[in-house]
Amino acid sequence: MITLDVLSLLGAPFIQRAFIISIIIAVLSSILSIFIVLKKISLIGDGLAHTAFGGLALGYAVSVFPLWIAGITVVLGSIGINKALRSTKISGDAAVAVFLQLGLAGGITLLSLSHGFGVNLESLLFGSILIVNTDQIIISAIVAAIALGIIFVFFKEMVYITFDETQARAAGIKTWVFDYMLSILAGIVVIIAIPIVGVLLISALLVLPALTSTQLTRSFRQTVILSPIIGLITVIFGILASVILDAAPGGTIVLVGLAILGIVFVGKRLSKLF
Repeated sequence: MITLDVLSLLGAPFIQRAFIISIIIAVLSSILSIFIVLKKISLIGDGLAHTAFGGLALGYAVSVFPLWIAGITVVLGSIGINKALRSTKISGDAAVAVFLQLGLAGGITLLSLSHGFGVNLESLLFGSILIVNTDQIIISAIVAAIALGIIFVFFKEMVYITFDETQARAAGIKTWVFDYMLSILAGIVVIIAIPIVGVLLISALLVLPALTSTQLTRSFRQTVILSPIIGLITVIFGILASVILDAAPGGTIVLVGLAILGIVFVGKRLSKLF
């Protein structure tokens, strides 16, 4: 009976829309996660997610295109975070923490002053992928196509900067341009991924696929191939688990990603022992 119920649910349009948008975002976030993890700026996802929370709260407060205002806020926040990261006067984790606290405190304050704006706070924080509409899918697909196109065009420069920024700078590459570009692209992923995992869990999509794939691969090329595959497996099985368990999709997606990472770690450990 459970199998029949699950199969009937998988035929529902809202479930199919959830799979489509999750696949789009999984591919984009998995590719970006490679550069974010290898450049050791994994906390940037948290900082941008909480900045997005503040931007959404501001958007709902003024009742004018909250998602667009959140997008502008995240882009500005990504520029600010990157500028702070490049500063020698403040450490990277402290720079991210400042923007994280600013976004979270600002969002909570605006929500409390306006008594929630009539917005479902739980769906904002933890995602509401099952109510995604066709327009959101189209926008996400367009944004993902543009972002992936930018990554493809500047792929060699981004790889060079990721592994040896000093040498890249000596070779005449304007590394700061690509650092800002990576931060802005990460901010864009944060905005379009909010319907899937929500504000609080968004950074997992920007870290787990690459972190897992780097444990299994021996070259950058293999990592680029495996990371999107792991991202797709994570979101697909995460949504399936949420349907079967009737649980929040955002949480199950992240738990599946963590489970895959745990299995990989245990597998590597056992392989060394035996």
